[in-house]
Amino acid sequence: MTEVTSLNLADACARLVEENGRLRHENITLRQQAHSYRALHGRALGRIQQLEAENQELKEKNGELNRRLFGRKSEKFTAQQVAGQEKAPAARGRGQAKGSRGHGRKARLELPQQTQVVKWPGAGPRCEQCGLPYRCDGTAASHQEIVVEIKAHKRVLRRQCYEQACSCPTPGLPQRVTAPAPPRLIPRGLLSLESIVESLLRKFDLWMPLERMVREWRELGVAIGPGTWCGLWQRLAPVLVALAEAIRGAAQQERQFLMDETRWEVFVVVEGKGSHRWWLWVIVTPQAKIYVLAPSRGAEVPKEFFGYQPGSCAVQRPFLMADRWASYKVLVDWLILAFCWSHVRRDFLEGQAAAQEEQIQWAQGWIDRIAQLYQLNEQRLELGRDLQGRPLPAPFIRMDPARMAQPAYLQAQQQLAAAVAAFKQQWEQELAEATLPIRRRKVLVSLQEHWQGLTYFVQYPEIPMDNNGSERAIRSAVIGRNNFYGSGSLWSGQLMAAMLTILQTGRMHGIDRRAYLTDYLQACAEHGRKPPPDLEPWLPWNYQSRPKAQGP
Repeated sequence: MTEVTSLNLADACARLVEENGRLRHENITLRQQAHSYRALHGRALGRIQQLEAENQELKEKNGELNRRLFGRKSEKFTAQQVAGQEKAPAARGRGQAKGSRGHGRKARLELPQQTQVVKWPGAGPRCEQCGLPYRCDGTAASHQEIVVEIKAHKRVLRRQCYEQACSCPTPGLPQRVTAPAPPRLIPRGLLSLESIVESLLRKFDLWMPLERMVREWRELGVAIGPGTWCGLWQRLAPVLVALAEAIRGAAQQERQFLMDETRWEVFVVVEGKGSHRWWLWVIVTPQAKIYVLAPSRGAEVPKEFFGYQPGSCAVQRPFLMADRWASYKVLVDWLILAFCWSHVRRDFLEGQAAAQEEQIQWAQGWIDRIAQLYQLNEQRLELGRDLQGRPLPAPFIRMDPARMAQPAYLQAQQQLAAAVAAFKQQWEQELAEATLPIRRRKVLVSLQEHWQGLTYFVQYPEIPMDNNGSERAIRSAVIGRNNFYGSGSLWSGQLMAAMLTILQTGRMHGIDRRAYLTDYLQACAEHGRKPPPDLEPWLPWNYQSRPKAQGP
């Protein structure tokens, strides 16, 4: 019994040892699997958080795109309106507000007046007793009306003939002479100079599509095909481009510039260019608006306009207000490059689209700070602007050194500088936070990179805070692009840029652009269908309306 028991115990012990080893091995395997699954779970949680963040970012981007496409175009929103807690105010109805006082009817003394007498119907009034007619005894007031009459007529010009009326044997001229023919802009052309000017204004000021203009003239009884119009404008292009180049040359001497660009289609095949997308650039100065058509959006246009020379600096550095497009940044050593605060504000507005409440309030706080900077800067400018000289077109301003030395202006300058310093301290503190969300960090990093250009307006009050002036200047071209898509040839695109330069600069100076174009083209006709040798008197700010057959 003892030997049997000992054998059983030995077998049991061996089995237990074997089972213990197997369990230990299973335990190790399970521990390894637990660590592996724990790591997989951690990675899965991280991936979930990443996907949630990406999903939120895509929601916000989708909300911003929907707002751009379907929402209101105005950027005047409050945080409550963005979050949907408050409805945006209803748009004001068109026309005069009900119950408000009107401005009254204008006298319009500048219009020529024609008096028309309204007579009694038929043969006139007669006495009911004897039947004799009444005699006229003055007139009585009735009403006034403005008449706009558009009609076409054919003007026949005949040259006066003269014959000798004296008996002198040698009068110096033949016995019979004829007046010389008046100079013509287009030899053997069918259209008068006034008609040509009307076509230019309809095309490049009212942005009327060519087919619509052909139809309008056809309804007036003048059937002119599109090819005839294009051929006419092509012949006019050299003299109009020459005038635009003269305006550009004078504008390049200025020291203050705004610049922007927009797309413009030119439907020609250019070697090395894979699309029809060109770019229309606008440069705004206190004296002119210059438009340049270029095949690219690169830095070649600003370099060429400002005479950029690598490795050197301009003698007197002008300032350029632009957006944050990279093509302008190559000029940072050549001139004073200021950046637009409206674009910074737009970054925060876009950060509110489809965002959570915390993000909306964060962005609204920055929008309010930017509004405070605008308010303080406007108060400073009002205290220092020149009140004696001729005011410059907005947004340009001329400052008065004497007023800038007054205590009120110095105090306003100090308040603005303090607000800008507090603005900088705020974004520096937020960027130092390690837990700052990626979307917020992206906006603030852009603010940090452009900070020097954004704050030039503090040191130089003549520099505007935004680039809205150039964006407004390019709006007319956008209307034209919407009406007829672009230009069908290179010469027509260059003519479009030249006409924009001439017409928009003329509008800046308040001249009669119809009379201006008529007088200039008449001068070109008198100089053999070429631009006058001296274009200085024909610059819009020097233009003086001239009598017929006389120079400016």
